[in-house]
Amino acid sequence: MKISEGLKITIVTVCKNSDDFLEETISSVIKQTYQNIQYIVIDGNSTDATVNIIKQYSSNIDYWVSERDNGMYDAINKGLKLATGDYILILNSDDVLANNDTIKNAVNLIGNDRLDYYYGNLIKLKDGKNKKVKLFPVTFKQLLFSTHGTFVPHPCFFISREFNKELAGYDLTYQYASDYDYILRALFAAGRKGKYLNMYISKFRIHENSITATGKINFERKNILRQHGYYQHSYLSRVFFYYTLWIYYKLLNAGKSYRGT
Repeated sequence: MKISEGLKITIVTVCKNSDDFLEETISSVIKQTYQNIQYIVIDGNSTDATVNIIKQYSSNIDYWVSERDNGMYDAINKGLKLATGDYILILNSDDVLANNDTIKNAVNLIGNDRLDYYYGNLIKLKDGKNKKVKLFPVTFKQLLFSTHGTFVPHPCFFISREFNKELAGYDLTYQYASDYDYILRALFAAGRKGKYLNMYISKFRIHENSITATGKINFERKNILRQHGYYQHSYLSRVFFYYTLWIYYKLLNAGKSYRGT
């Protein structure tokens, strides 16, 4: 059943010295065919042209601020506190929504059951070319044993505002991989339900300055695995689940390559 635009979506973009790609990110939000969107941009006191770009589109942004913060996840938490939408999506300052109908299509699916969280497929964007990545439903244990956040991508993760309040935002102990911890906590939470949406939600840009490309998250990821009990499971079970999941993922996406936009 199609729903009206009564369901409100908050999109939060955090940035710092992001003038290379921020305009594309903002444009992908304001071009959405779905109208009931609250858009929040939190800037970490940029010294390049980032603030000028934000000001250029300020009439299409519901709230923005440029001030010093304690890193990306502190900025995200600021945005979360301002969110008034029924569901929240974090869109990085170098990523874009998959197409102009992304939020409309997601809302039509979310509106059928109104669960606590949803996630969908990702498109990798590299050097102007796209590679579609198809995902699948996973449990907390499967996401943990995969040892990565790949199967529930952060820029493709919608969470209800009320559930986010229960999770109390992102853990600032982690500077680079707190999103993996946050999503693990969401999947682990007792009595909470989520769902995989078989649709493409965001384009994740790969470039030399991205956190993923720098490898900064690897050390933190090990600490997150320890925090969530990964090493309490037997070595054999960890290895079995790891290879089973990643082989399935590779087979599901076999033959896919980067193509021109």
